Amino acid sequence: MPVELRHWRAFAVAAETRHFGHAAETLGVSQPALSQLVQTLEAHLGTALFDRTRRRIELTATGQAVLAEAQAVLAQAERAERIGSAAGRENSRTLAAGYVGSAALHPAFRLLMQAIAGGSSPIALQLDQRPAVQQLRQIGERVLDFGIARTPLPPLEPEIACLVLDRETMVLATADHDGADGQAVSLAEFAAEPFVQYLHQPSGGLRALSESACRAAGFTPKVSYTVPQIATMLCLVGAGLGVALVPETASRLGLPGVAFHPLHDVIATDLVLLYRRSDTAPALRTLLEAARPIADKSSL
Repeated sequence: MPVELRHWRAFAVAAETRHFGHAAETLGVSQPALSQLVQTLEAHLGTALFDRTRRRIELTATGQAVLAEAQAVLAQAERAERIGSAAGRENSRTLAAGYVGSAALHPAFRLLMQAIAGGSSPIALQLDQRPAVQQLRQIGERVLDFGIARTPLPPLEPEIACLVLDRETMVLATADHDGADGQAVSLAEFAAEPFVQYLHQPSGGLRALSESACRAAGFTPKVSYTVPQIATMLCLVGAGLGVALVPETASRLGLPGVAFHPLHDVIATDLVLLYRRSDTAPALRTLLEAARPIADKSSL
């Protein structure tokens, strides 16, 4: 049987995990099937790649010698697949896009989707919700054609361009016990309150913005819960389990029992479109033409 990428992949994952069961789970195959792939590779090479005499499998000298090469082959194959997929999209009207969950609440997101779908040459979108740091990495790797994220962001690589769609103020969400929705407040007034917080993101994101705002107001927030979605955050706020800093457009969710207060100390986040500067695909250029009339003119 000829040796194929699947044999090298089975070997590499097993070598990295040092456990056939975990490797099989990672690859989505049965353990006997994974063992058979590795044994086929060993038979082809005429030598053992793993020492199976111990409870935890270990690489033989041959296994150690070929692991780096196997990983390089797999990485090259994955790179070829990414480039091929991106090149295929360049010749089509399809774009792969990532977005952070809070972006979908903003009117600019809806307007952009409408402009893309309603143009003279409609674009097919492959949308997937992803954290900003993952979007940035995958735009650089050509897995994604563009992304929609929020500031603060990590420093951008020179190849990544950023178009600000809108600057949005943050508001404080509290339980609506006294019908005070819309009443302006100072963040420092809530220093003693528990905060429902965003999950930590390597990119910074809204959690970093919230923590920075609290520090500027003179306190470190006492975190009661951390959650991945604004809708969940507001449900907890409505249940009286804390307060939260959220983008103003989160009020569009209309969850019962939640009041939204503008802040005397203005805190803002930019909704941004991220893409590769060098990308000349007609579909992406069409997207940018649709985005620029929507964009915050002060960013142009």
